[in-house]
Amino acid sequence: MGIFAELKRRNVVRVGAAYVVIAWLLAQVAEFAFENFGAPEWVLKTFVVVLLLGLPLALFFAWAFELTPEGLKLEKEVDRTQSITPQTGRKLDRVIIVGLVAALAYFVWDGRSGDIPGEEPAVVAHDAVPTYSIERSIAVLPFVNMSSDEEQEWFADGLTEELLNSLARMPELLVAARTSSFAYKGSSESITAIADALGVAHVLEGSVRRGKDRLRITAQLIRASDGFHLWSETYDRSPDDVIAIQEDLAVEIAGALEIAMDPEALATMVSVGTASVPAYEAYLEGLAFDAQASQTGDQSFNLRAKEAYEQAVAIDPDFSSAHAALAWFWSSEITFNNIGSQQLDMNPQEELRAYKRHIAKAISTVKDEVRVDQLRAWEAIVDLRFNDAHELLVRYLAARPNDAEASQSYVNVLMRQGRWSEAIEHMGHSAELNADDPQPLNWLIAVHVFAGEYGGAADLARTTLRRYPDNALVLYQAHRAYIWNGEYEAAEELIPRIAASQLPPVNLLYVELRQACAAGDNETARRIMATLEAEHDSDVLWIPYHLTRQLEKIEGLLMPIHDSGQLFALSALLNYPYFDPNPYPGLMKVLKREGIERPDPIEIPFACSL
Repeated sequence: MGIFAELKRRNVVRVGAAYVVIAWLLAQVAEFAFENFGAPEWVLKTFVVVLLLGLPLALFFAWAFELTPEGLKLEKEVDRTQSITPQTGRKLDRVIIVGLVAALAYFVWDGRSGDIPGEEPAVVAHDAVPTYSIERSIAVLPFVNMSSDEEQEWFADGLTEELLNSLARMPELLVAARTSSFAYKGSSESITAIADALGVAHVLEGSVRRGKDRLRITAQLIRASDGFHLWSETYDRSPDDVIAIQEDLAVEIAGALEIAMDPEALATMVSVGTASVPAYEAYLEGLAFDAQASQTGDQSFNLRAKEAYEQAVAIDPDFSSAHAALAWFWSSEITFNNIGSQQLDMNPQEELRAYKRHIAKAISTVKDEVRVDQLRAWEAIVDLRFNDAHELLVRYLAARPNDAEASQSYVNVLMRQGRWSEAIEHMGHSAELNADDPQPLNWLIAVHVFAGEYGGAADLARTTLRRYPDNALVLYQAHRAYIWNGEYEAAEELIPRIAASQLPPVNLLYVELRQACAAGDNETARRIMATLEAEHDSDVLWIPYHLTRQLEKIEGLLMPIHDSGQLFALSALLNYPYFDPNPYPGLMKVLKREGIERPDPIEIPFACSL
């Protein structure tokens, strides 16, 4: 008898067919059940492996044994002159038929369930905003510094910052803001509690131990719902391997979260723009200093960040991200009346040349094609090409909608174009995308004030202060919002907290001058003005002259800046509704070219007369 005929006689073929059908049905049921019970992925994989291993065992038993009326017997003990029990074959046929019918029913059900119309998702009134899944959300907690040298704290913070930024470049992934994640630095709260507070499904935590010859980094990706470790790794290498470790971390996390990205996009995510470890370490240090400036309001940290970035580009002249960071510093430095501007005693033209040098280098060396639009937009803003900057930032934000820094630039452009309602709408959208970051909320308060929405600004300030009661920049903006909304007592209650912060002293003088004028305390206002005029230059005095109605001094203050060609510095004043650009022909020429029509300047309602 041929082998195939023998397989049929012993019902091996039927057993195999029945086993495959039943195993497939069991796998579908298991997938549905395990997914709804939140079982780890490895459980389903193990179950499928067990089913696969069972197939050869079932075939072996079908070959070696036979179910007879007398019970289970070895096939060699059954009379070979008789057909193998026909009842067994018929039973197997029925099992196969029932299984196939069940499989067909499942296919019909599965196909129809995908077509059942459900509730339409909410539509966000903003171009190119992706729909996020909570399952694709993560918070990166500050890596713990385990080094004996406490000075290595900046390295742990900077590594965390760069990893967070890498993950935030992924449009499919919602990443908790840096400020929110760092609020849990040193916290003893459980991962589940932290994840609930930040509204994320996953948490990445780790530690760094850095010595002279060895670098040890541990990292764990944890699912918040049950504390299950999806992935963990320990890197014990030379300090020279830090870039490779950071890249490995980003790639492994992406894989663990099953983010669908093509290889080119993944390469963009992990790219840090340099192959030099010392340059990368200097860049990490700069990021850590910038973060401290944002948290505390102490702008001296920006100067330390600048030094770190300069060290990075000195080591690697083609390090695009470090050049971009330096360009951002210089653009802030030459921005008129900005918190932290004019920290260096340098010729403004030299500062402008430094900006242009670094932004050009950042653009020419950047490897991320999407970021080219952002960098060119920065360049266009300083060149006063607001329409070009607007177009570039719209395109960039379509690809990177949760970039809070780019949103701030975009809102600045909208305000200088006089598009106040759009500025409020977009800044509100950015604040929603970065809900755990106080900086977009801080800017949103300011935009409401500049747009004349004083009640909205005050309400937003109250809400933001409840969440971030000690944030220096939020306190400063809240005081301004309360004053403009006529809530003088609420504003006065904030002054001791602002005075205790690390904001520059001149900003505290602004706060005290606002309060004095609102209260009609001209004597205090005169004393503050005397201090300001004795200790500060024109970039600081412009607002105080408006607050004290000394408008005749303003043109004499600003015209030398105009005549020296610092039109970008003057353009920053377009954000203020009480600025009158008409006396400055160079700036008016820009507004005409860009098609910008400004309303008549307003008067500050609580200003005092000295």
